[in-house]
Amino acid sequence: MATADLNKLQQILANAEDNDAVLSQIRKQVSKISSMVEDLNAMLDPGYKIEKKERKPRAANGTGKGPGRPRKNAVAE
Repeated sequence: MATADLNKLQQILANAEDNDAVLSQIRKQVSKISSMVEDLNAMLDPGYKIEKKERKPRAANGTGKGPGRPRKNAVAE
């Protein structure tokens, strides 16, 4: 009788640890979702302005070729 109770207690403790891990993961995901909802609300605000990113021009490498992977059967040029 005591072993059955002890086994049940161990099972309850193991389940509690698993549930605690799941709850911590859920809390992390909920915080991410709430920040995303705040960002969405900011975007839906009538006074929201899109900020354009300033792009830097590509640096010329002097070879006249575009970027990319060299051919497998590259010949000496």
